[in-house]
Formats: sequence, structure tokens, C-alpha cells
Amino acid sequence: MVRVQVIAYTPTDFLEEPDTTIGRCRELVEKYAVTWVNVVDPDERTLDELETLFGFHPLALEDAQNQDLHPKVEVYDDTVFVVVRTIVWTEEIETDQLSIFLGRKFVVTIHDKVFPQLEDIRIRLRKKTPRLLKAGADFLAYTILDVLVDSYFPHLDRFQSLLDQLEELIVARPSGTGIAHLHDVRTDVVRLRNDLRPQRDIFGVLSRLEVPLFRKEMRNYLRDVQDHMISVLDTLDAYREIVGSLMEVQATLVSNQSNEVIKVLTVIFTITLPIAIVSSAFGMNVAFFGFNTSEGLYLALLLMGVPTGILAWWMHRKGWL
Repeated sequence: MVRVQVIAYTPTDFLEEPDTTIGRCRELVEKYAVTWVNVVDPDERTLDELETLFGFHPLALEDAQNQDLHPKVEVYDDTVFVVVRTIVWTEEIETDQLSIFLGRKFVVTIHDKVFPQLEDIRIRLRKKTPRLLKAGADFLAYTILDVLVDSYFPHLDRFQSLLDQLEELIVARPSGTGIAHLHDVRTDVVRLRNDLRPQRDIFGVLSRLEVPLFRKEMRNYLRDVQDHMISVLDTLDAYREIVGSLMEVQATLVSNQSNEVIKVLTVIFTITLPIAIVSSAFGMNVAFFGFNTSEGLYLALLLMGVPTGILAWWMHRKGWL
């Protein structure tokens, strides 16, 4: 269900309306220095109102509703349109789209799920953080991007913990279910990296682009966000290499385990070979020395026991037993 939230403020005034209309948001843009409009799960009517009252390009609004785009930035006459991805990790890890429209006095965010990261910024504004209240709409847009990228790091820490657990599981049980979990983690890491990789270039474009909506001093802040994004991608690359290494370790451990099993079976077969030969020979239904006598039994036991003992002693001396 569509929901429109608005926060409007000046260095000395603050207003928040958790459930309002696009028309009301447009009125606040004229009265306040900065207005943040947050639209959750927009419908066609809401998008039409944004196009009519805020002058957003229809193609940008279509992209905002798509919710399955790669990160990108587009500059229109009086707005900058940015698409970024956020990480959502419940039962499975995935990314979701956040669309941002930046104007001179407003920021409009559009998404289809509730993002806790945005609530963190609202809390800062409610506490009337001076840095936010005194800055313009471009600083609010930077703050949203910065908080979004910083929210990636707890998920990366969770990946690290998961890899540590898998490493212990693989070492303890090389032929267990660890390899299946490794494939799942590798798939998640690769998919996540592919979804987030374009954002590195997006922040680079924003930090270099001559856009009047971003003041020159904001470029340093945007470069800092780009550095954080590069760190995220480098970490994902490292995790991908770790997963590959763990797969190799798992394959090596399974091979060693198989070799140990084959070694034990070979030793058992070799040691029992004299017993099998003698028992087979004496079990033939033919007359031989000591046939059906106790002397024959003792002879058979001697022929089985002595070679078996000699083989066991020799293998033990070689370290095979």
C-alpha cells in the first residue's frame, strides 16, 4: 500500500508528517529550506502526481517503479536521478532498489520495502543534528547514500562469520554438507558483487560531475562514499577468493580421507592374504599331509600365523600400520 512520508526543516524549524499527500509535500517545498519526501510502494496515481507537481521526467519515474535496475545516475534540467541498491538479508540475501530524486530544495526517495537505514536518518533529523539542519538538500542526499553504503558492512561481517563456521565444519567433516553451503555462499557473494559493482562508478560520476545541485564542497564527501564502496567491493572479492580456497581445501581433505580409507583396506588385505591362501589350499577336498589330523591343523595355523605376523611387523616398522 502506498505511503508518503515527509520531513521539512530549516536551521531553526522542523516538521514531520508520517502520512501525507504529494500535494502537501509540494507546499512544504515552497516554505522550507529542505524537504525530504519518502514514498513507499508507489502506485500509478502517486507517480503521476510526482510528475505533475515536481516535474520529474516520466522515464525516471518509470525506472523508479521498475525496482530491478542496476545502479545509475541521470541528470535532467533541474533534478538528479540516482538509482542505488541496498542489501536485504532475511532467509536469503538479495538487493533492493532505492531511487533518489535530488532538487535544489528537496530530496525524494522511492522504494517498495521499508529500509531501516532511512529511519536512522530520520532519527538524526528528529534530534535536530546541526550539521543536517544547516546543510542543504545535497547534503541530505549524500547522507542517504553514505548511510546506505555503511549499512553494507554488517552484512559483510555476517559473511565473514559464516565463512569461519564453514571452515571449521569442512575441517571437521570434509565429506559433510559443507561443500553445498560453500556453493550457496559463493553464489550469494558473486550475485551481490555484480549488483553493487556499478555503484562504484556512480559515486565516481557524482563526485566529478559538474552539477549545480551538488556544491563543490560536496565532492569530497561523495569521494569518501566512493572509497567506502570500493572497500565493500574489495571485501567481496576477498570473500570470493576465500570461498574458492575453501573449496580446494575441502577437495584436498576429501581426497586425503579417501586415500586413508584405501590405505587401511590395502593393509588389511595384505595382512590377511597368507590366511586366505593357506585356508583356501587346506580347504580343498584332496588328501594332503596331516589331512583330518591335529597335525594338519597345527601346520595350517603355523603357515597362517607366521607370515601374517611377519607382514604386520614389517608394515608397522614402515609406519604403514
